[in-house]
Amino acid sequence: MFRPDSGLDSITDSVTGLPDSRVFTVVLERKIALARRTLKPLSIIYFEVENFDSFAPYIQEHALRSTSRVIANSVRESDTICGLGHSVLAVVLDDTSEAGAIWAADRVRKANSDAPSRDVVSLSAGVACYPSHAMEALDLMEAAKDACLRAQAHGRGRIEVAAESDRA
Repeated sequence: MFRPDSGLDSITDSVTGLPDSRVFTVVLERKIALARRTLKPLSIIYFEVENFDSFAPYIQEHALRSTSRVIANSVRESDTICGLGHSVLAVVLDDTSEAGAIWAADRVRKANSDAPSRDVVSLSAGVACYPSHAMEALDLMEAAKDACLRAQAHGRGRIEVAAESDRA
């Protein structure tokens, strides 16, 4: 269990206890280097809690905690989940193609719709894959973020895949 006085607060999200965006950046860069060396795919899913700013602060915290639990219970133990701040969580999926990432994102979406907080919390997701959507960590993250923004523009609880035009 995360304790604020444990010294881990510098690398973890204070609400979810998950690794933060700094850890995500390092992990993503290293995992892309490994994927490049082993010639295996890698995918990321960028999740955003919808209408987050309209929630009261205590509901925001509950939404992030419950969403992080849903994601953790829906993806593989070997996948890396990080809190990127505000209303965003991201997952790095090792050795996972675009189809596998879409399947994982849909599994999270369905689990979230079955969760007790389903009436309040919905998620949009953007999927981006190495090497098909980007070759570098920052570009891959931007492609997933752009895909998530497109998902939000099309309605609640949607998943979108990075488009070819999202490539850097």
